[in-house]
Amino acid sequence: MQTITVSSPSKGTFLLSGELNRANVNGCWPTSVADIKQATSQQPVVLDLKGISHIDTAGLAWIINLLRDCKSQNIQFTLRHVPETLINLAKISDVEGFLPLQ
Repeated sequence: MQTITVSSPSKGTFLLSGELNRANVNGCWPTSVADIKQATSQQPVVLDLKGISHIDTAGLAWIINLLRDCKSQNIQFTLRHVPETLINLAKISDVEGFLPLQ
């Protein structure tokens, strides 16, 4: 099992790397909203998924929950380098319109 790591290569951008799946999504980036809130001078914040090697429906649910939590804090962000797997899962789940794709 590979863990998920989060780095910030530039202000307002967060790069996720690893596997975002049911095996590790619960411990994934526990300070996500706080970290994103600190970067809100850069609107919208960018969540870059270029480093994601595997994602499943739990990963999709985690992203949707992150979107909800950020929206409640008036934080906007976009998704960049979205894996085709995530787009397909979103289409199948009929939530593609919720994803702020760049």
